Amino acid sequence: MANITDRRPIQPILGNVLIQAEKEQCKFVATDLEVQLSASIGNPADQEGQCTVPGRKLFDICRALPEGSQIQIHKDGEKVTVRAGNARFTLHTLPAETFPYLSISKPACSGSCLAPALRSALNTAATAMAQNDARFFLNGILLEIQDNLLRCVSTDGHRLAMMEIPFDVLGDTPLYQGILPRKAVIELLRLLASNNGEATLMLAETSFVLEQDDLQFSCKLIDAKYPEYRRVIPENHPHLAEVDRQELKNALQQVSILTADKNPATRMTLKPEQMILRAHNEEQEDAEIGFPINFSGPTMEIAFNIHYLLDTTQIFAEETLTMRLRDGGSSAVFTSAGQDTPLYVVMPMRI
Repeated sequence: MANITDRRPIQPILGNVLIQAEKEQCKFVATDLEVQLSASIGNPADQEGQCTVPGRKLFDICRALPEGSQIQIHKDGEKVTVRAGNARFTLHTLPAETFPYLSISKPACSGSCLAPALRSALNTAATAMAQNDARFFLNGILLEIQDNLLRCVSTDGHRLAMMEIPFDVLGDTPLYQGILPRKAVIELLRLLASNNGEATLMLAETSFVLEQDDLQFSCKLIDAKYPEYRRVIPENHPHLAEVDRQELKNALQQVSILTADKNPATRMTLKPEQMILRAHNEEQEDAEIGFPINFSGPTMEIAFNIHYLLDTTQIFAEETLTMRLRDGGSSAVFTSAGQDTPLYVVMPMRI
């Protein structure tokens, strides 16, 4: 909840959490008008009612208390008292009637998927998500639902990451596309980190809702059309190399020590059964590392941003990576051996 509330809100109430006490449960809601999170706990209340309290302060109080502490919350006028054992805290409140709920549109598409699979797909796509790009639609992840598949895609203009997972669509739904903003992606990755069950998604033209157990996460979608990402994915690259992921990671980490700060490029040379990585920096220092790979194509040299290549070794869990190439001036397509998803495309650098 504390991550959702605004630390420097334009409206003071956006820094507060709404607490709704009901007979069977207690509900907590936080929003910054872009994302919203609500959670329910099964503790019944002595008396029904609602109030708002500073979200960050309430979180810090709960975190500072001993694990397993029983917490009591009591509202008296414009103050709320939080008790736990011998500890007592008094917090200022704001009127619950002025709490601004996030507006949610009627869903155009809904369905369910496994939470760990959704987190994996979002985490993969987040690798290539832009930061503070003037093309604001790149500062997020495209959600595309088609033929009982949920596809997560992102690109920053230099690379592209994509992963698709099974998605049980409710009803007859045509192609759906929506763009999750960066903050929503980060919060979803946090929420899904410890969830191993099923997640229900409700997607509209302007909003996104995820429900799981007693949690509901909502957010506004980026109001834009995502670029035609399929044009970025090369097809029919004739040359294929199979690389050991850990060996590639070790080589990249070693070469990166002498990579230039302003131009973090590494030259990759592919020869039959061998890959050579080279780096050079402003102090005229250089590094070179070679290791065996499964490759029978022609010798070619291509330069990549070394940080993008290192991300490749984090995206894939399998030990063997497949790298498809055309020539030294074309993008490289990475997948796991024998699989089509996840997929990672890295564009070459000009040196």
